[in-house]
Amino acid sequence: MKFGLFTVFDNYSDRYARTAEEMLYEVLEQTELADRLGYDSVWYAEHHFSEYGILTSPHMLITAAAQRTNRIRLGVSIVSLPFHNPLRVAEDYALADVFSNGRLNLGLGSGYLPHEFAGFNLDGKDKAFRFNDALAVIEKAWKGEMFSHRGEFYQFSDVQLKLLPKQKEVPLWIGALRPQGVKYVGAMGYNIMGVPYVAANSIQELAGIIQDFKMAYRGAGHDESRINIPLALHTYVAETREEAIEIAREHLNLYLATRQYGKGAAFEDLQAREQLLIGSPEDVIQMIRRYQEIGMDHVMMLMNFGALPHEKVMKSMELVAREVMPAFQQAKDPGYVR
Repeated sequence: MKFGLFTVFDNYSDRYARTAEEMLYEVLEQTELADRLGYDSVWYAEHHFSEYGILTSPHMLITAAAQRTNRIRLGVSIVSLPFHNPLRVAEDYALADVFSNGRLNLGLGSGYLPHEFAGFNLDGKDKAFRFNDALAVIEKAWKGEMFSHRGEFYQFSDVQLKLLPKQKEVPLWIGALRPQGVKYVGAMGYNIMGVPYVAANSIQELAGIIQDFKMAYRGAGHDESRINIPLALHTYVAETREEAIEIAREHLNLYLATRQYGKGAAFEDLQAREQLLIGSPEDVIQMIRRYQEIGMDHVMMLMNFGALPHEKVMKSMELVAREVMPAFQQAKDPGYVR
């Protein structure tokens, strides 16, 4: 099991005395701490135009984090490809990989929020086709050769990147946890990632989705040993279950109330659906094992949610490193290339 820290960058300046700038620097401090504590990864989300998420350019924060850390892998979850020129995505994330000395994890997606498509004056109906077209451009660009591309949405003639990623193969995931979506991604030979509460109502339902992905992956002839499934779960760990719930409940409810999907859900709903890592260290260990059994091998701990105070996030991170991670140390894959 790999352990990651995931931040959506939801910020509520009208309700809490924390500016967007202050939040960015808090996340950098949390990233530095994660590096020191032995977390495998951090992940930053891209969003636009609302308190839903204030980080618009994850590659810039990855580059800043790279200068403050030594070993932790730096990820984005996700780049919404329809909002970008795919050549610029290829260039910007190649540079981020170079500055991080080959520590980039790249999550890609097609976007899903209507207000973001409206803000960019794009029709979301063709987002899947835009995504496929853009991904083909990135794949060609990162080969390092002169290429041309004639797609439905993007056309380029005789272009060649002069700066390529430091990694020979940047680890790449596609944001997908819907039944049809995971089959498509599996057949393509890419890994999936996502937030369980958005796509499923129980661990059992999610298990079926993951099995559908694996069947499509295997059925297309891809090497199953390359499967790696990161899942994002809201996390807050305290010495006791009661303390964790008392601190985290109001912040999780604020997060859920301001989401553009899944409205109406509250703390008790996600708790009943077993989609939270909120409790004592032993509670969290047991829940991670439940997800490990259905195929998760990389937990993305969504700790900085709903304006949870910075010092409490840091304390939870430390408790996870001290009490939760050791329970999974023997299960770590020694062959994993960091």
